[in-house]
Amino acid sequence: MNVLYKYCDQLGAVKILGSLELKLPYISQVNDPLECKPFFDEQGGTTAMEEQCIRRFKRQGKVPSSNWRQILQEKSQKGEVSKLRQELTKCIDDMKQKSCLLSVSQEARSAVMWAHYADKHKGGVIGIDFDNIFPGFRINMERVDYSTQRPKLNIWDDYYSNEFKEKYFKTLITKSSGWDYESEFRNIFDDADLRDFEKGGLACLKDFNGKKTWFLRLNPESVREVIFGLYTEDSLKSAIEKLIKRPELQHVRLRQAEESETYILGLVDIKR
Repeated sequence: MNVLYKYCDQLGAVKILGSLELKLPYISQVNDPLECKPFFDEQGGTTAMEEQCIRRFKRQGKVPSSNWRQILQEKSQKGEVSKLRQELTKCIDDMKQKSCLLSVSQEARSAVMWAHYADKHKGGVIGIDFDNIFPGFRINMERVDYSTQRPKLNIWDDYYSNEFKEKYFKTLITKSSGWDYESEFRNIFDDADLRDFEKGGLACLKDFNGKKTWFLRLNPESVREVIFGLYTEDSLKSAIEKLIKRPELQHVRLRQAEESETYILGLVDIKR
């Protein structure tokens, strides 16, 4: 079992439990402009450009002209480096608009997380088993690395290398150390992945606030617990208790957050 936690505002908790679906925002919609965006390293300059051209000549079986280095130098002076950086930026921006982010936390007791993502302690937290999110199918959730340095991609070496996807993946699971209180785990799905899921009935694309939005459909057995916040109102508690009385959710554990002698919240079981 691999239970991770989804922080929800009041409406979100009801929607997830009522529909058994998780909304997947596109990466371009997140609030950190540096999310999944590497730093482009131009180290190597003319030497790296020459080495890249030589590799390309060899791949294509071509014999370079006698003045190819002069031509390359002229292209460099005309801003070829800037053009390549723009090409890379556009490629990544396109990816961010076509790839969705599933984000959850390892920690259910963070007072800061409750304040930021659960409607100032008035919402709820849903514990989901990602080893059982679909019947007979698990999703690998990657632990986010927190760093003061953005992952680097070398314009000359990495973009054309066979390891580009692997190196770019590091960007997808790295965030600023300022976000480390989130204890985040995540997965990235592109449109092709989600359309495959849709064919199997595991995802759906529908209108949400006027935009086409992807949702993952949850196996009811994957919903393991619901936690009420310090200030969750009785009306929301009643609505959630009613939802988890459905036959497919009667196994769900119900808990209440409470103050403790530290800044980490305590959790106590609620009898059902």
